Amino acid sequence: MKKILLACLTVGIAFSASAQVEKRLPAGFQSAEIPAKVKQNSFLVNKRAERLDNFLPLNNSQARTTAAPSGARQNRIASTIMEEEIIGYTYYDLQTNNSHGSRLVRNSDGSFSAVWTFSPNATTDFPQRGTGYNYYDPNPPTPPYSSHWFFSPDGPGGDYPQTRTEGAYRTGFTNIVTTSSGREMTMAHSSTLGRMLLNSRPTKGTGAWSQQINALGATANNDTWAKATSSGDTVYVIVQGTGVQDPPVPLYGQDGPILFSRSVDGGQTFPILRTLISEIDSNFYDGFGADNYTIDAKGSTVAITFGDLGTDLGLLKSLDGGMTWTKTIISTMPIPFFDFDSMLTDVDGDGIYDTLFTTSGDHTVLIDNSGMCHVWFGSSEWWRDTSHEAGFLSAHLTDGLYYWNETMLPDAYVQIAATQDYNANGTIDFPLDETCARPYGRYGFSLTSRPSAGIDANGHMYVTYMCLNEAADTAIWHQMHTHLYMTTSTDNGATWTYPWDLVLPQSMGGDGELQECAYGTVARHVDNWAYVLYQRDAAPGHSLSTEACDMANNAAANDIVFVKIEAATVSVPTIPGASRLEVSQNYPNPVIGATAFNVSLTERSDITVQVTDLIGKVVYSTSRTNAASGIHTIQFSTSNWNDGIYFYTVQAQGQKITKQIVVQ
Repeated sequence: MKKILLACLTVGIAFSASAQVEKRLPAGFQSAEIPAKVKQNSFLVNKRAERLDNFLPLNNSQARTTAAPSGARQNRIASTIMEEEIIGYTYYDLQTNNSHGSRLVRNSDGSFSAVWTFSPNATTDFPQRGTGYNYYDPNPPTPPYSSHWFFSPDGPGGDYPQTRTEGAYRTGFTNIVTTSSGREMTMAHSSTLGRMLLNSRPTKGTGAWSQQINALGATANNDTWAKATSSGDTVYVIVQGTGVQDPPVPLYGQDGPILFSRSVDGGQTFPILRTLISEIDSNFYDGFGADNYTIDAKGSTVAITFGDLGTDLGLLKSLDGGMTWTKTIISTMPIPFFDFDSMLTDVDGDGIYDTLFTTSGDHTVLIDNSGMCHVWFGSSEWWRDTSHEAGFLSAHLTDGLYYWNETMLPDAYVQIAATQDYNANGTIDFPLDETCARPYGRYGFSLTSRPSAGIDANGHMYVTYMCLNEAADTAIWHQMHTHLYMTTSTDNGATWTYPWDLVLPQSMGGDGELQECAYGTVARHVDNWAYVLYQRDAAPGHSLSTEACDMANNAAANDIVFVKIEAATVSVPTIPGASRLEVSQNYPNPVIGATAFNVSLTERSDITVQVTDLIGKVVYSTSRTNAASGIHTIQFSTSNWNDGIYFYTVQAQGQKITKQIVVQ
């Protein structure tokens, strides 16, 4: 027998019923319920495995059949809204266990440094796994090349990266940072060395890489899963300590402590090295799981989020470069020091296990331009009863992206996104085909997960996340596809824009209806464009999953894709002092019969509106000449349109904004 824990208790609770969480979904957003049949198809989780890697794939290490990427690989696609380019590939298709590291850096000169966990083949245990790297030069050398990316079939380096940057050292789960002096470095854990490897060169984008073997620990320590960031020439790194072994070997009384390092000379030396932060030591937590932490820095302000389904989700903030810390709890785990080997999820001590709603360990943190911290995260719903073996738990599938900032109280986060119900029937439409045990590619506990955030000079925030796409084609793989979405806020998180699908559909030159897109990371610094790096292939899920369909269908290589999105397209003007054209999301959306949206002008202008279907056919257009500044409402009927996805484009004040509309 079990209880569903619905109410907040005096000891606090990480997640109460979803009805108790404030929703800040954008106007017109239609969310839906997970069907009971899918929801109740629980999955067994080995919690101990989250603290193990042994420098092998986390979930399984079976050999993969080497296969060419399926489908056409169009190198570059451009539209008026987005531009994308393939910049690499990998057969090792797990980029993070939970939270993202820093894999895409936009430099002040307009260049980009991009990395990913890479394997050029699918050999058992991926012995050539390491850092894949590419560099975007805004002023490429002569003769001119059609690609600004160094490694590209038509770039200066020719073809995509074929080898890891670390040479002989096998590594995984890489990060990249650049410093104000132009130094460039990656951090990744190395099975060859049994420790973290810092790989650097004095000038970004050029020169030989140098392996600083002892920079992050002079002896083998089995540190794993680094997260790194920089501010000026100061570099900050957090890792999971040597507790990640089988059987566990505690360090500082914890299985998997989070250790902090700092360099003030661009990563050449680390006077603060592998230190335990007392606010999250063994007095508070038994340890943390893989990638259950992330870091950001702005000047001397440093922010770390920590936590997984078995701990609090918390924020550590330092105003002095990591010398002292303040801890704030974002979401409270109701059972402190929960032991996954022996304890039940019995919150009230009545001997009946409870189903807990907690965070899932995939959080991200961003320090805004005023120094305030913002946090996004996914959810989990799980329990542990007397039937579970040591280290195991059971979980149901959840949905929803949650948000918190420092103006909010603990456990007062809000929901800002979820899986979109395109046909507004109130249910997420999974395929009825039962070929696969699960009708979706499994990445974790939630359908909506792994957020990443950037910010522009005006303080407008841009957040990407992975989420199922109800409109994708499920016929080939018998599973729903995951896409990447972006939502934005111009008012410090008070409101959020209607999410934009970052995967280009066929009507815009892409193949989004038949693509699986995951692990999107946003370059922290946004200008007129937001920049995202992600992984893409044809089949749902990833090959390192324990799910049979996910493993069997993902033998091919994955493309590594760089995409940039017009800031105005996602409803956030980013040019200081420029005239602002604002276009609201249509309402209602999805549409039945008729819809409307607002156009806000800051100056007198002509307005033209055009609506197109997925193949680019114009189905509606209108114009207003010499419209006055202020708000103008555009209304039209869709009663004679076919069901499906459309795009409406507004041009005014020399600007253009396009948004999606769903008709049923």
